[in-house]
Amino acid sequence: MDKRRPETVRLDLDEVRRLARELASRRDSAYAEMQGEVEQMKASLRERAAAIAQRERRLAELEHRVGANGLAEELAAAQRAAAEAEAERRLAAAERDRLDEREQQIRAVEKELAALRIELGQKPTPPPARRPTASARQKELDAREAALDEREAALEAREAALRGDTMSMPSPLGFADGLAALTRPDAG
Repeated sequence: MDKRRPETVRLDLDEVRRLARELASRRDSAYAEMQGEVEQMKASLRERAAAIAQRERRLAELEHRVGANGLAEELAAAQRAAAEAEAERRLAAAERDRLDEREQQIRAVEKELAALRIELGQKPTPPPARRPTASARQKELDAREAALDEREAALEAREAALRGDTMSMPSPLGFADGLAALTRPDAG
């Protein structure tokens, strides 16, 4: 049996009750404080969600306005067409530069050939027959190429005359002719 006095047991019981009440009040205040924080977080999340929803509505509205009447596709097609046109323009400029350079070279050679003709009293040799052309540009290129061939022939004649060669030289052998000559040991 308990030898304590009933007064001390009663005091201990009162002390336990007081401590239990104090603990319950602390717990209630901590719970209330946490509830306040949770409510603040919920309010903040609601505000953020509302802001996000508003941004999404604006974005959807913009997409609708841009997408209406196919403007987005038209813009993309226009950008592609502009890029292609710019590429074509650069290509044409490069071709024009190359043609200008060739034209200058052709003029210089033509002047030289004219001087040589006067000097040598030669008549111009007709250019070799060409294949039919498919376009005006091709015709122009073929005409320039024929003029170059003519000048090359005249330059070869000039070089031969400058070397003192009076005999005409046969045309150079091609790759197939060289192979054929190598396979025939008696030729040569």
